[in-house]
Amino acid sequence: MEPANLAGAHMKIARLALAATGLAAASLFLVADYTQMAQAAEVSTYGGRCRNNPGAGRAFTQDYYVYFDTNSSRIRPDGHERISYVHGLAKGKQAGQLCLFGKSSKTGNAAANVRLSRKRAENVAHAFEALGWPSSKIVIVTEGEAWGWLEEALTSDSEDDRRVRMRLSF
Repeated sequence: MEPANLAGAHMKIARLALAATGLAAASLFLVADYTQMAQAAEVSTYGGRCRNNPGAGRAFTQDYYVYFDTNSSRIRPDGHERISYVHGLAKGKQAGQLCLFGKSSKTGNAAANVRLSRKRAENVAHAFEALGWPSSKIVIVTEGEAWGWLEEALTSDSEDDRRVRMRLSF
């Protein structure tokens, strides 16, 4: 099935689930489905595929976050501090890869939000490169809107949605 048709099918399924079982049950269905799609999409031109390898002793099992202001891809000062911290971990533990997952809130145009989530991840990647991390060891994954299929029902602008998730991997 083509990606556009797949997204349409997911939207139809979501609407049916909402009508048949209510918002809570549909939310659980979509969380599981969204996770599978996000994992399948962890591929980028910025370094290939996110390996998600926690390493020996599970050294890399924690995700780290950089948060953004509404409709902005500018890294805030606290974000630069977090990037420096994660960079130090990556160097110290000899990470082989840095995976960056860009995300945006549910407000606004879906296509613009995908571009914004990519720009956020790219800006975080550039900050790592400025610290000396090689671009060949960076993977960018654009997740776009959080809960994008529930756009009509959930339209909040949560800081948890306006972020880049950073994951280290061997």
